[in-house]
Amino acid sequence: MNNLESMEVQAIDKMLTPDNLMTINRVLDLLGTLDRMGFIDLINGALQDDELVSKIMGAMINDNTLTLITQMSNLGSIFKVITSEGVDEDLKLVFKMLSSLRQSGILDPIIGILNDQESLGKIMGSLVNDKTLQLINNWDSTLDLINAVGNAMKTEQKPVKSVIDIYRMMKDPEIQNGLGVLFGIIRELGKLAKTK
Repeated sequence: MNNLESMEVQAIDKMLTPDNLMTINRVLDLLGTLDRMGFIDLINGALQDDELVSKIMGAMINDNTLTLITQMSNLGSIFKVITSEGVDEDLKLVFKMLSSLRQSGILDPIIGILNDQESLGKIMGSLVNDKTLQLINNWDSTLDLINAVGNAMKTEQKPVKSVIDIYRMMKDPEIQNGLGVLFGIIRELGKLAKTK
């Protein structure tokens, strides 16, 4: 027996495994059912019609189909992320939150704003203006200020009862610095009030 005959025998042996025989029988049953229903004659007739075949091929090889095929790998990556451990709970939480927003009626105005180009433009303009960007740039300073106010509220302060108490406090360098900042804020508020 030469190599070619040996390879053919091996291929036939592989095909005749019980699992493969069951699959082949199922395929043959399916083909028999399709033949009884008339689908095979229909497909055969369609394949004989050159115009119909060219339309089908055109539909299969158009830009949208090719784009979809190239994006299938991206969909596989997204599917892996979605099915990874813990993500399903996060997605349930997101959907629960969206459901709550919809039931409360908040979601409808948000969707309306997103569909209204003029309103959306105004919102984006207010988010990306100089003052907002300046606030973001000075965010650390803003947090420091909030923390300082919080610390002052927690610490027990001696009550100021007289001008003499104020005079004594004015000798404290930190109070002097704080008053400098406070007067700087008052100056900026004055400028703002003057321009309006």
